[in-house]
Amino acid sequence: MVNTTAADTKISGMIGIYYSKVFEKRLEANLVYDKWGEQRPIPKNSGATVVWHQLNNVAVGYDITDGDTPAASAVSARKISAVLSYKGDLKAITDQVDMTAVCPVVKETVAAMGYGGALTLDAFVADKIGFGSAASTGVTFAASVTYPSVFSQGFPVLEANSETEYWPDATTNIATSLQNGFFSTLPIIDHVRIAVTKLKNRDVMEFDDGLYRGVVSPVISDYLRRDADFATWMAFKYPEKMVQGELGVIEGVRFQESTKAINVPVKASAWSTTYATPGGTLYGTLIFGQGAYGVTKLGSKDYEVNVIPTNQIDKSDPLGQRAYVSYKMAVAAAILNPSCGILWTYFKSN
Repeated sequence: MVNTTAADTKISGMIGIYYSKVFEKRLEANLVYDKWGEQRPIPKNSGATVVWHQLNNVAVGYDITDGDTPAASAVSARKISAVLSYKGDLKAITDQVDMTAVCPVVKETVAAMGYGGALTLDAFVADKIGFGSAASTGVTFAASVTYPSVFSQGFPVLEANSETEYWPDATTNIATSLQNGFFSTLPIIDHVRIAVTKLKNRDVMEFDDGLYRGVVSPVISDYLRRDADFATWMAFKYPEKMVQGELGVIEGVRFQESTKAINVPVKASAWSTTYATPGGTLYGTLIFGQGAYGVTKLGSKDYEVNVIPTNQIDKSDPLGQRAYVSYKMAVAAAILNPSCGILWTYFKSN
């Protein structure tokens, strides 16, 4: 009788492969902008536009003559409005993948979509209060192609080296062009002090803990941590325990680090050719107090992650071959008072 043998006669060919049944942890950014905005949710069936109102301050009073009734003046107010935007995402998972994959694909996708929803919300708010999606390349809107221009959604841009604020034009929202060398100066703690002084001179209110807020990129916080005065500021006694992602309190500003802090890539153009590698990234560190910007969600809901399992059969999937994981949200965001914040700007070349 002829014996049948495997082609590979080595014992190593019989050793199996073990697959870990747990997904490795994903890398997720620290997301800040939504939680620090003024929350004003829209109830259901109340329209798709939110309007914030603010009563204007009255001027200093005047002398009143005995027996004379002074002329009455009108009370004035201002309003800011924003329209809800609808955001979402949808992922499909086949029944074969769901039933045969070693790792729990649907469960992990639900977790990933939860982070995706938070990331979408954070990016939306950042776009409405920062440089915006129409940030200049350094040529468009610039007074000269040798000067870069900075697009702002409303907060003044701070060039800290010259202690100059550039307020957006009321019509075009384009700030005055900044000279190349100005906002390329390395960030230091003195720049934070300048920003805080400007906020205080405008009577901007701190948050309930007596501190302003700041959202900073790790790139900018790296420069701040190199400052010789950084160690002194870190000796500050915190009003409460530090939270994840918190840099510390510097010059009365409670900073949180986020890789999603306001930034925009700047393409190479005539003004940036002096650098070895033209182009780079424009970073915006938003330092602000109460009432700076608002965030609105329909029905007080951030977003919902929904799952349609493979066993849910209908006309669109008669064989039950696909599971769906999705999220959706309705959100609006707007700058409520440009005077309550400063966009401290730094350009880093490639």
